Amino acid sequence: MRSSLLLLSLASLGLSGCLPDEKGIDRTVLTGTLTIPPTLVEDGRTNNSVATAQPIGADESKSLTYRTVVVDGKVISWVPGLEATYGDPDYYTFTPIADGTFTFDLTFETVPGSGVDPDTADTAGASVDADVLVVELIDPATYDATTGAGVLSSGTTDGTGGVYQLTWDVVAGTDYVLLVAGTTTDDEETPLPYSLVVSGSAPDDTTILVGAYLGADPQVAEDPAGGTTANTWVYDPVTYTWSGVYRILWLRTVIPAPPDEDTGDLFEPTSTVEEGPETVYLRAGTLTSLNASPSAGALYTTASVQSGATGEATVVSEPLVLDGVFPKVIGIQATETLPDTTLAEIDPAAYTLIADTLVAQELGMLSGLGYVDIVSGSSVLDPATSGWNGTNDSDAFAFTVPESMYVRMLAAWPDAAADIDFGIWYLDPEYGIVDLFSTFGDSYCLTGANPEVCESVVTLEPEVTYYLLALGYLGTDEQPYTVELEWVAP
Repeated sequence: MRSSLLLLSLASLGLSGCLPDEKGIDRTVLTGTLTIPPTLVEDGRTNNSVATAQPIGADESKSLTYRTVVVDGKVISWVPGLEATYGDPDYYTFTPIADGTFTFDLTFETVPGSGVDPDTADTAGASVDADVLVVELIDPATYDATTGAGVLSSGTTDGTGGVYQLTWDVVAGTDYVLLVAGTTTDDEETPLPYSLVVSGSAPDDTTILVGAYLGADPQVAEDPAGGTTANTWVYDPVTYTWSGVYRILWLRTVIPAPPDEDTGDLFEPTSTVEEGPETVYLRAGTLTSLNASPSAGALYTTASVQSGATGEATVVSEPLVLDGVFPKVIGIQATETLPDTTLAEIDPAAYTLIADTLVAQELGMLSGLGYVDIVSGSSVLDPATSGWNGTNDSDAFAFTVPESMYVRMLAAWPDAAADIDFGIWYLDPEYGIVDLFSTFGDSYCLTGANPEVCESVVTLEPEVTYYLLALGYLGTDEQPYTVELEWVAP
């Protein structure tokens, strides 16, 4: 109301209602492009069974990011061994990062076949192509080689001329195995090279964050001078490359307040804002926030692009290339001890852990900065009830840390209809034994999401006992779960 009255007063005095532009405010607008190129994987040659399937994610992991994977494969044997179905089966395993439709494109060079079955000397059952491969998509959790259970899709390249495509709707966090194997050839002595293209997940307008920073190292967390999300993603099937655009409005940094050296007055130093830094470094990634470093397995730009404040609309000519996956260094791997004797009960009024009934499995000291510790267990869920403190299972693990660290936690289980809640609890002198995620900050893992993903805003400290809890809430059977704890610098 005051603004309207002010403008009305100016008009009544015959003065312009346009207020002067603010001075010293940066008006830089940086626009540019991003690309996500494909990655190449070589056939590992030891991937001859579902159990030894080759991971095609980064650093020999199964997790796929938002980029296409091109597998350079080869069938080197066509004659099945004893009790074998194929001479050289190649099994590849992967886990999608998001729900969506995957395509699997298989290509190889072949020629038309004779059209005559060499065993029967007639056309019944004859191959149209000289070389024929079989392609199967498998659910390894339910796979049975004897009965064929767990085979989600099966097809043959016969009649395709060496060009074959499988399309499947995948579920995030689910393990899959893809089989490529030879069944027919007119030359058993010569290996047959093939190319397998796995599309990966498609980025959307919230997937990739783009930031402008004063530092050039993409692996170091710092506050941005500006930021945005990439959008308008387009896929080029020829180069297997995703392309998007970004637009960053204005550049400014906040300089923290200096120490309060004059404690005799009521005034405290305040932060200051610096407009339009002369030089900034642009980078992008699948970040949890613009203030965070890339988490383990995150897709990110390994090289920053230099730019700076111009005070006007500016096109950054050099594209941001998301060509790296942040390494996941596995530290401690712990498993729930069976039979399970742990117990964790929550006070529903205060959401605090009840110390008197707590029984926790001791994990000892976990790893330090840069590591990912993995805790595996299972939650037995009662189909007749929902909620905590009842007949649904609760697991508790006690641990300490070697240094001051933040933690990023990811917990997942196979059944999307089940609900398991997770948290890291510790004794707060003011509130009791509380969940450091839900008590402090905006992220917590007491939700219906799967996977549960959360990040601490308070540090975990040495010589403090913490409790990792897995609280069964809803479901019909026993659910195995995996918790990844990534340790990052505060």
